[in-house]
Amino acid sequence: MRQILYYKKMVNLLCFMLCTVNLYAQNSPLKFESEKWNFGKIAEDGGNVEHKFVFTNATSKPIVILDVTTSCGCTTPSYSRKPIMSGEKGEIVVSIDPMNRPGHFSKVASVLTSASEQVINLAIEGTIEPRVKSIEEQYPFDIGEGVRLSSNFHAFAYVGRGESVNQTIGWINTSKSDANINFISEQSSGLFTLEYPKVLPANQRGEFNLIYSVPAKSDKYGTLSDVYAIEVNGKKSRTSFSTHAIAVDKFDSANDDISAPIAELSKKFIKFGDIKYGREASDASVTLANEGEKDLIIRAVEWQSNALECSLKAGDKIRKGQKVTLNLTLDTSKCDYGVWVDRIKIITNDPTRPMQTMRVTAIIID
Repeated sequence: MRQILYYKKMVNLLCFMLCTVNLYAQNSPLKFESEKWNFGKIAEDGGNVEHKFVFTNATSKPIVILDVTTSCGCTTPSYSRKPIMSGEKGEIVVSIDPMNRPGHFSKVASVLTSASEQVINLAIEGTIEPRVKSIEEQYPFDIGEGVRLSSNFHAFAYVGRGESVNQTIGWINTSKSDANINFISEQSSGLFTLEYPKVLPANQRGEFNLIYSVPAKSDKYGTLSDVYAIEVNGKKSRTSFSTHAIAVDKFDSANDDISAPIAELSKKFIKFGDIKYGREASDASVTLANEGEKDLIIRAVEWQSNALECSLKAGDKIRKGQKVTLNLTLDTSKCDYGVWVDRIKIITNDPTRPMQTMRVTAIIID
């Protein structure tokens, strides 16, 4: 019975919405020949394409098009700002740049006129057929001896305890000879594995496998960073390879706990302003609150500069309904002159937002 009543309400609501839309369409100050256009198939490298939406002023007064906004930077509208007299025709030209945007697209241009606060939405869609990319575009990173990579960096998202995440990057050997390759670890998290063949056959393509695995009982939280130097045929490449991930607790999305901790930072930006070199500045304007039901546990607190100190530490707990003040201290004797910037990353057991960041800035003066 409840389901029947629910569906009746939804049907009535849908009918009301359709009637409202139809009523507005009938009373729209500009009558368009069509408010939709399908470009069909477009070549990615064929240049910009455009469509003219032709309209008539259906009112008894002059109308000015005040603005036309689009839902994407690849879509550009053009129109006249001159008044359109009663009964006169006009046009709005909407163009789209297909370069580097292969696949189906659906965009909206919203028209605001002097006759109404209600916008008129013009819709365009189509399919951009991908161009043939060069080897240099597909594999932009030259590591020497004819070997190229599709990327020299990959950022993983979160990885929980007892979980593994993996990704691949592509390689190609454009030379006529097999290439011997070797990755040499320069910075290791101890939790990353790079799987790759020792020999890359001539005129062949393939993939390297990247894996982060965090043991269930691992005590590592926060940023996992790994950096490798690359040797091709015994020669060190000018291009290195790096990757990172964020180690957090394991959160089971299928069994979300409504009593889970909720971390709320009062501010995301800290501006020390102008500080004379050699002086120490402090800030205590930021609080971290727990708006959940369970204890909020600080898993890691990270920043880059040794000039900055934060009172929040890994292992700190914030009880339900409580908050703590973050005391930040900046020693400018450890900074260079000019603009100084750092970011503080706070990793917690909040399943919704395991990591939050604060941007800290200062200007070091003489």
